[in-house]
Amino acid sequence: IRERGKIGYITGKVQQPDVNDPINENWEFNNSIVMVWLINPMESHISRTYLFLRTAKAIGDVVNKNYSDLENAYQVFEIKNKLKDLRHGSMDITEYYNELQMLWQELDLHYQADWEGLEGNQKFKKHLEKERLYEFLAGLNRELDEVRGIILGYRPLTSIDDAFAEIR
Repeated sequence: IRERGKIGYITGKVQQPDVNDPINENWEFNNSIVMVWLINPMESHISRTYLFLRTAKAIGDVVNKNYSDLENAYQVFEIKNKLKDLRHGSMDITEYYNELQMLWQELDLHYQADWEGLEGNQKFKKHLEKERLYEFLAGLNRELDEVRGIILGYRPLTSIDDAFAEIR
């Protein structure tokens, strides 16, 4: 939907013009297309709930309210547990690093709304980067103790990406 330039119909940025406005017909057409794109992939017992809503924005709002997991504390808890338990172990270093990155990105989806508009946003992200470096290093196998010590000795601390590149 974003790729086709129609996301504004869901977010509400593209407002319906006055019914007498000549461009209203074009808006109605595009809104209907977006509604179909939203409803068609749904299972029929779910899509029936949205058939009588008049705009793509209305559908988007209700779907977000009913199915959004962005503030799901249980999911955050589960991701945190996976991160806590994740170790380099028998994985190769790239697999371990990618697994961490995937979990961090998933966690970021849950935190993103909290970050927006915060004055300390950059400071928080810098702190988070440091914490993730420690998390990455802590999960490494014992045979990498020497390189772990070298990385921890850098001032300022290196980024996670640079640490990974050095270990790899």
